[in-house]
Amino acid sequence: MEVLAVVVIVAILGAIAAPSWISYANRQRISAVESDLLQVFKQAQQDAIQERRNVTVTINTLEPLPTVDTDGFTQVIGPDELAPNTIGMLALGPVPGPSQITFDYQGMVSADDVPFVVTISPANSSAQQCVIVATILGTLKTARDAECDALAL
Repeated sequence: MEVLAVVVIVAILGAIAAPSWISYANRQRISAVESDLLQVFKQAQQDAIQERRNVTVTINTLEPLPTVDTDGFTQVIGPDELAPNTIGMLALGPVPGPSQITFDYQGMVSADDVPFVVTISPANSSAQQCVIVATILGTLKTARDAECDALAL
Protein backbone atom coordinates (compact mmCIF):
# COMPACT_ATOMS: atom_id res chain seq x y z
CA MET A 1 0.00 0.00 0.00
CA GLU A 2 2.82 2.39 0.85
CA VAL A 3 4.52 1.65 -2.47
CA LEU A 4 1.29 2.47 -4.31
CA ALA A 5 1.08 5.81 -2.48
CA VAL A 6 4.66 6.64 -3.51
CA VAL A 7 3.94 5.72 -7.13
CA VAL A 8 0.83 7.94 -7.15
CA ILE A 9 2.76 10.87 -5.66
CA VAL A 10 5.58 10.48 -8.21
CA ALA A 11 3.04 10.32 -11.04
CA ILE A 12 1.33 13.50 -9.84
CA LEU A 13 4.65 15.34 -9.54
CA GLY A 14 5.64 14.13 -13.01
CA ALA A 15 2.37 15.40 -14.48
CA ILE A 16 2.94 18.79 -12.89
CA ALA A 17 6.58 19.07 -14.03
CA ALA A 18 6.19 17.77 -17.62
CA PRO A 19 4.69 20.94 -19.19
CA SER A 20 7.36 23.11 -17.57
CA TRP A 21 10.09 20.80 -18.82
CA ILE A 22 8.70 20.83 -22.37
CA SER A 23 8.54 24.65 -22.35
CA TYR A 24 12.10 24.84 -21.04
CA ALA A 25 13.37 22.43 -23.70
CA ASN A 26 11.59 24.40 -26.46
CA ARG A 27 13.10 27.68 -25.24
CA GLN A 28 16.56 26.10 -25.25
CA ARG A 29 16.08 24.77 -28.78
CA ILE A 30 14.91 28.07 -30.24
CA SER A 31 17.71 29.87 -28.40
CA ALA A 32 20.23 27.54 -30.04
CA VAL A 33 18.73 28.14 -33.51
CA GLU A 34 18.67 31.91 -32.86
CA SER A 35 22.31 31.91 -31.79
CA ASP A 36 23.37 29.87 -34.83
CA LEU A 37 21.39 32.11 -37.21
CA LEU A 38 22.95 35.23 -35.70
CA GLN A 39 26.39 33.69 -36.27
CA VAL A 40 25.50 32.87 -39.89
CA PHE A 41 24.53 36.51 -40.50
CA LYS A 42 27.69 37.80 -38.78
CA GLN A 43 29.89 35.42 -40.78
CA ALA A 44 28.20 36.36 -44.07
CA GLN A 45 28.66 40.04 -43.30
CA GLN A 46 32.31 39.49 -42.37
CA ASP A 47 32.93 37.41 -45.51
CA ALA A 48 31.38 40.16 -47.66
CA ILE A 49 33.76 42.74 -46.17
CA GLN A 50 36.89 40.57 -46.25
CA GLU A 51 36.33 39.24 -49.76
CA ARG A 52 34.89 42.55 -51.05
CA ARG A 53 31.88 40.90 -52.70
CA ASN A 54 28.15 40.40 -52.18
CA VAL A 55 27.14 37.54 -49.89
CA THR A 56 23.53 36.36 -49.83
CA VAL A 57 21.90 34.44 -46.97
CA THR A 58 18.69 32.60 -47.85
CA ILE A 59 16.33 31.26 -45.18
CA ASN A 60 14.94 27.90 -46.34
CA THR A 61 11.50 28.00 -44.72
CA LEU A 62 10.22 24.83 -46.40
CA GLU A 63 12.86 22.47 -44.99
CA PRO A 64 11.89 20.18 -42.06
CA LEU A 65 14.90 21.43 -40.06
CA PRO A 66 16.03 25.07 -39.69
CA THR A 67 18.20 25.51 -42.78
CA VAL A 68 20.04 28.43 -44.35
CA ASP A 69 21.93 28.81 -47.59
CA THR A 70 24.93 31.14 -47.80
CA ASP A 71 26.03 31.63 -51.41
CA GLY A 72 25.32 28.03 -52.34
CA PHE A 73 26.46 26.45 -49.08
CA THR A 74 23.48 24.90 -47.29
CA GLN A 75 23.65 24.21 -43.57
CA VAL A 76 21.24 23.03 -40.88
CA ILE A 77 21.35 25.23 -37.80
CA GLY A 78 20.42 24.50 -34.21
CA PRO A 79 21.08 21.58 -31.89
CA ASP A 80 22.01 18.21 -33.41
CA GLU A 81 19.19 16.34 -31.66
CA LEU A 82 16.51 18.56 -33.21
CA ALA A 83 13.69 16.47 -34.69
CA PRO A 84 12.20 17.43 -38.08
CA ASN A 85 9.32 19.92 -38.06
CA THR A 86 9.75 20.88 -34.40
CA ILE A 87 11.23 24.36 -35.00
CA GLY A 88 10.13 26.65 -37.79
CA MET A 89 11.64 29.81 -39.27
CA LEU A 90 9.80 32.56 -41.08
CA ALA A 91 11.60 35.43 -42.82
CA LEU A 92 9.81 38.74 -43.27
CA GLY A 93 11.16 41.73 -45.12
CA PRO A 94 9.58 45.12 -45.83
CA VAL A 95 8.45 43.99 -49.27
CA PRO A 96 7.17 40.57 -50.38
CA GLY A 97 9.79 38.46 -52.05
CA PRO A 98 12.36 35.78 -51.45
CA SER A 99 13.44 35.02 -47.90
CA GLN A 100 16.97 36.30 -48.37
CA ILE A 101 19.24 39.19 -47.48
CA THR A 102 22.38 40.28 -49.30
CA PHE A 103 25.37 41.96 -47.64
CA ASP A 104 27.43 44.08 -50.01
CA TYR A 105 31.22 44.49 -50.05
CA GLN A 106 30.95 46.95 -47.13
CA GLY A 107 28.78 44.62 -45.04
CA MET A 108 25.74 46.80 -45.67
CA VAL A 109 22.30 45.89 -47.03
CA SER A 110 19.89 47.65 -49.38
CA ALA A 111 17.46 50.12 -47.81
CA ASP A 112 14.68 48.13 -49.49
CA ASP A 113 15.58 45.04 -47.44
CA VAL A 114 15.37 46.39 -43.88
CA PRO A 115 14.14 45.50 -41.42
CA PHE A 116 14.64 41.84 -42.29
CA VAL A 117 13.15 39.76 -39.48
CA VAL A 118 13.58 36.00 -39.12
CA THR A 119 11.27 34.55 -36.48
CA ILE A 120 12.06 31.22 -34.89
CA SER A 121 9.33 29.31 -33.08
CA PRO A 122 8.58 25.77 -31.98
CA ALA A 123 5.62 23.93 -33.46
CA ASN A 124 2.44 24.25 -31.39
CA SER A 125 3.70 27.12 -29.22
CA SER A 126 3.34 30.87 -29.19
CA ALA A 127 6.89 31.43 -27.91
CA GLN A 128 9.23 32.91 -30.47
CA GLN A 129 12.58 34.56 -30.86
CA CYS A 130 13.90 36.48 -33.80
CA VAL A 131 17.05 37.74 -35.47
CA ILE A 132 16.77 41.14 -37.15
CA VAL A 133 18.91 42.88 -39.74
CA ALA A 134 17.77 46.29 -38.53
CA THR A 135 19.54 48.98 -40.57
CA ILE A 136 21.25 49.50 -43.91
CA LEU A 137 24.54 49.31 -42.02
CA GLY A 138 23.77 45.65 -41.37
CA THR A 139 23.10 46.10 -37.66
CA LEU A 140 22.08 42.73 -36.19
CA LYS A 141 19.94 42.29 -33.11
CA THR A 142 17.69 39.76 -31.44
CA ALA A 143 14.28 39.97 -29.81
CA ARG A 144 11.65 37.75 -28.18
CA ASP A 145 7.92 37.17 -28.35
CA ALA A 146 5.87 40.39 -28.87
CA GLU A 147 8.96 42.40 -29.88
CA CYS A 148 9.31 40.13 -32.93
CA ASP A 149 5.72 40.75 -33.96
CA ALA A 150 6.11 44.51 -33.60
CA LEU A 151 9.26 44.53 -35.73
CA ALA A 152 7.74 42.35 -38.44
CA LEU A 153 4.89 44.80 -39.09
